[in-house]
Amino acid sequence: MKDTTQLIRLPEALGSASDSPDARARWCCARLEEGHILFFPQTPFDLPQEAIQFLLSQGQSGVWYHKNIAYRPAQDRLTGYAGGGADAVAKLHDVLRSYSQRVIAFAAEWLSPYALRWRVDFASFRPQQERGRALRQRARNDLLHVDSFPTRPSNGDRILRVFTNINPREPRVWITSDTFEGLVERFAGAGMPIPKGLSSPERILRKCAQAAGLRSLARSPYDAWMLRFHHFLKAQDDFQRSSPRSQWEFPPHGTWIVFTDMVSHAVLSGQHALEQTFVVAKDSLVLPEKAPIRVLERLAGCALTL
Repeated sequence: MKDTTQLIRLPEALGSASDSPDARARWCCARLEEGHILFFPQTPFDLPQEAIQFLLSQGQSGVWYHKNIAYRPAQDRLTGYAGGGADAVAKLHDVLRSYSQRVIAFAAEWLSPYALRWRVDFASFRPQQERGRALRQRARNDLLHVDSFPTRPSNGDRILRVFTNINPREPRVWITSDTFEGLVERFAGAGMPIPKGLSSPERILRKCAQAAGLRSLARSPYDAWMLRFHHFLKAQDDFQRSSPRSQWEFPPHGTWIVFTDMVSHAVLSGQHALEQTFVVAKDSLVLPEKAPIRVLERLAGCALTL
């Protein structure tokens, strides 16, 4: 593997980086950008037991396009929930809003270089058992992949995710394989054509779509390539069967943080997890040369964002 993802246990791994909040934050950001997972054996922010018990009792919508129950902070909106009456829906909304707010406050302290310029994306509750889920190939979590959002292009910014296992008894089991740079070395040009830049008219057209809020039409060459790469990796039987891998078990009450656009990952089993996504501005990174956008632009020899 080009880089090997490691599980870094906090706070004990900090060493002298714990001497100041700024040093700690930059150390944590650097480890994430190198392709590692920051792991807290106990959730490092308040998560009331009452809220956990309520979530454990909840179901999920049967609508096919809802993989999870999602909370959208920008709209203060909930999607993907099952019925249960107005009181239950209001309670679920409050619990996920509170979780999102607590994670945002925690991440702003521990990853402060990102906080001024990140975009707070969706939070989600994942109530279903991952082992054996009947999903179409591109939606399966148990296949190794790197993340790219089909409806929310990042234009080269990074996908950072904070997960919490609220299952009282079972771990959430992941595998990881190569980080993005190793994957690109292996597959770019061999099944995945090297991305190309935009012509001036194409760039103008997409910038107009971006200004109009038509994000799916404003997809940069980077976003288009990353989405194809997500689908490509999930469809590669040899990669799924024989790639080098590490397995991680995240115990009940554990929380972990990872750039999922860099670390190839899959979820083998686990039920009842919470997650908050951030889109981290590429200009706020402490190791910008490690970012997937920079890796691809070095390969393509041209700009791949709008």
